Amino acid sequence: MVASKCDYKHLSVITMKTRYGEMYQLRLSSRLGRKTIGLGSNKLAALNIALLVDEEIERLIITGNEIDLDALKDIVKSEQDKTKAKKLSPIKLVEKDDLVMLWTKYVDFHQALGVWTETYLLSHITTVGRILAKCPYQKLEQKTEIVNWLFESEARTKRTSKERFKLIVAAIDWNSKQGNIPRKWGIEYRDLLESISIKTEKKIKLADEETVEIFSVKEVYLILDALKNETYSRFQGKHEQYYKYVYFCWLTGCRPSEAIALKWENVDLRKNRIKFCEAEVLTSGGKIVKKQGTKTVPYRYFPINQELRELLESIPYRTGYVFRNALGKPISQQALYGVWKYVLNGLGIRFRIPYQLRHTMISYHANNDYPIHKLAELVGNSEQIIKEHYLKLDIERITLPDVIRSK
Repeated sequence: MVASKCDYKHLSVITMKTRYGEMYQLRLSSRLGRKTIGLGSNKLAALNIALLVDEEIERLIITGNEIDLDALKDIVKSEQDKTKAKKLSPIKLVEKDDLVMLWTKYVDFHQALGVWTETYLLSHITTVGRILAKCPYQKLEQKTEIVNWLFESEARTKRTSKERFKLIVAAIDWNSKQGNIPRKWGIEYRDLLESISIKTEKKIKLADEETVEIFSVKEVYLILDALKNETYSRFQGKHEQYYKYVYFCWLTGCRPSEAIALKWENVDLRKNRIKFCEAEVLTSGGKIVKKQGTKTVPYRYFPINQELRELLESIPYRTGYVFRNALGKPISQQALYGVWKYVLNGLGIRFRIPYQLRHTMISYHANNDYPIHKLAELVGNSEQIIKEHYLKLDIERITLPDVIRSK
């Protein structure tokens, strides 16, 4: 048994020579009981899995949670299954004018320029990359098939599909201007995007994120309780990371992009206010322009009440982003969707997207005598929008939820 050299904080990786060849195990540090978990025979995979386990242990220690050996074993098994799946996947030959390759060139160029923020990369660019990797149509000549496949997906609204396609078109147009593909493709796809916008405008509006399908207060706190206690968690430690983020979205009614981009420098507990001031604007040409400001105003302040203060004080203070995932990176809204669906299904609650927490918060306050002009300032909507979309709802008055919320 030979210990391998490593940089782990809470474990080490050891090598065992067996008649079947070398096998790898991770061994927890002495203060964690020196327990071992098998990592298999693939050295590179073993070292990477051990790193994930080490990071998870560090997160649990920082957040004051117990370290569950079975949960660590679940992480190892999950990663091993992913490795096996990759081995079984057929090798795909990618040509220089395939969508995936064109997208990669577009992303690499713009990342080098530094025109995209980290939150935009996580919430938009990475998401489109995953969509294109799954798309069965990769040839530019298959534009009809590509559009139909993209817009027929039940995982996205028509409006979201249009935004995703806008970025894909921007990548194609950029490649055509760079000489990577004939210029005609950039022109054809831009024309196609324009025609989709005209033909599907009414349908897209119906599926807009502004469509109001609110939750009940009881449903909101059932969801929060399930996330906090990981009632329906497939892997321990994987749902709880979203609890405080979702709780914040509910209490403030902010847009998900505003919560993801929130930094500690804009949280003032002394003055009891939060400053929402960061935005990323997608132009009609598919380009991203970084600027200060939210969707509708340059900035707005949101007051911190006692419940919101307790939530913020429960989050470990670090410079940079307030809400981070288990690996210390900004929360991914796309990753949350999978967890969100799983939890709602477990609770038996009809599916509505997380964005509806914003509508729920606005709807309840608007229908419970909160001054409309003040509410408009707090959430970044106009008075007209609130009056047209929220006041006509026949909903219950705000009452304390039946769910007991332990702090």
